[in-house]
Amino acid sequence: MSALEQIRALYEYNEWANNHVLDAASELSEGELGREMGASFGSLQGNLVHVVGAQVLWLARWAQSGTVGMPRLQEGRVLEAIRDAYAKSHEGLRRFVKSLSAGDLTSVLSYTDSRGERLERPLGQLMQHVVNHGTHHRAETAMLLTALEKPPRQLDYLYFELERS
Repeated sequence: MSALEQIRALYEYNEWANNHVLDAASELSEGELGREMGASFGSLQGNLVHVVGAQVLWLARWAQSGTVGMPRLQEGRVLEAIRDAYAKSHEGLRRFVKSLSAGDLTSVLSYTDSRGERLERPLGQLMQHVVNHGTHHRAETAMLLTALEKPPRQLDYLYFELERS
């Protein structure tokens, strides 16, 4: 499997895993979604918004679009707004990943991080980082869902590969 094929598979996995977490979260009330549970971003809702926000931010950096839209959460539509944000993010990521050539993965991207520091990294490394970042927070979110007796299905990469083969 080439590096480009691996990146494409990782982004398919990322979307698959995100959707399974969102499916499990859809069984919760808004109160449960927003309940402070000691997560990295406080609650399930906080973690879900953080992950999609990171996807949107990194895609904007890669595409050099400069536009970053975050979901607007309103009472009674919290999960719907989060799902919409993920759907838009996944669509943008699919388009971006499809547009890549093997050489693009080694191209060096300059960007400014959230602390204002200028950094440069190969695009392929940054793309792997985003999937790994999502995996980290999905695992934490899965633990919270399990604590609320709404565990997601198995999210391991192997299960994704077995399902799609």
